[in-house]
Amino acid sequence: MIVRKWRGWADKDRADGYLQHFAAHVQAKLGTLRGYRKALVLTREQGGETEIVTMTFFDRLEDVKGFAGEQYEVAKVDPVAQGLLTRYDETVTHFEIAFELASNADL
Repeated sequence: MIVRKWRGWADKDRADGYLQHFAAHVQAKLGTLRGYRKALVLTREQGGETEIVTMTFFDRLEDVKGFAGEQYEVAKVDPVAQGLLTRYDETVTHFEIAFELASNADL
């Protein structure tokens, strides 16, 4: 499985707007893609802004390319999201999940 990781930053009062946009629009598009499995969106307050990390999970790198194209390491940030963010990474990183551990409570 492949994890696509990206970061953006928003003013604290605009971060919720980005999260709502991701949940309503980005997730809807991702949900239609072949090989897409799930997304995690992480936030943390730092200074006067909110850092937002998205991690999207795909079966294979080919599925990522189906979403992002051949230049799959270039971030896809739509105009609405750009308007909500103060800055963002213009590239993404991809990781292959080596293994996943569960707590004893999950077994």
